[in-house]
Amino acid sequence: MGGTFDPIHYGHLFIAEAARAHCDLEKVIFFPNNQPAHREGKDAFAPAQTRFDLMRIGIASNPHFEASRVEIDRPGPSYAFDTIGCLQREYSLAELFFIVGADSMNDVLTWHRGAELFELCRFVAASRPGFDLGEAKRELNARQLERTTFLSVPGLHIASRDLRARVKQDLPIRYLVPDEVCREIARLNLYG
Repeated sequence: MGGTFDPIHYGHLFIAEAARAHCDLEKVIFFPNNQPAHREGKDAFAPAQTRFDLMRIGIASNPHFEASRVEIDRPGPSYAFDTIGCLQREYSLAELFFIVGADSMNDVLTWHRGAELFELCRFVAASRPGFDLGEAKRELNARQLERTTFLSVPGLHIASRDLRARVKQDLPIRYLVPDEVCREIARLNLYG
């Protein structure tokens, strides 16, 4: 599961756990972007290493979750196609699933070599409040649809941009992110 994770929150964690359970996945690997390629040149707010550390703290309680530096250690834009290629080499005997929210699934064909990703891995597209998976279903061809699991999950209307805004306004984010992540954001004075 890739993303900016700026910061990681319960929406990310719940989607990952729901996908793991639904698809009977042995583990879910989280890999934060170094330089988000799909955000039109915008940088993340927190440095890559900080986002990785927060993510690692956020997933620590789940033995099925693992952190990967695959994108953080690679310079330049973080392209899913390159990342999945690296993971294929590392886990050559495993079938890979790319877990995304509906917002990302609606854009996947616009990603760098996005259409080719469907041959490298399967997708799990989870519902998210405010985003319709029907758009993705209409855009994908038959083979792409066959390689995608559409997963309906309870709507957790949490977005990292909203969390950053709450911190900046000195509003609480507890119960939106794991307690350890909340404490680390406060300790590092992030997003304020």
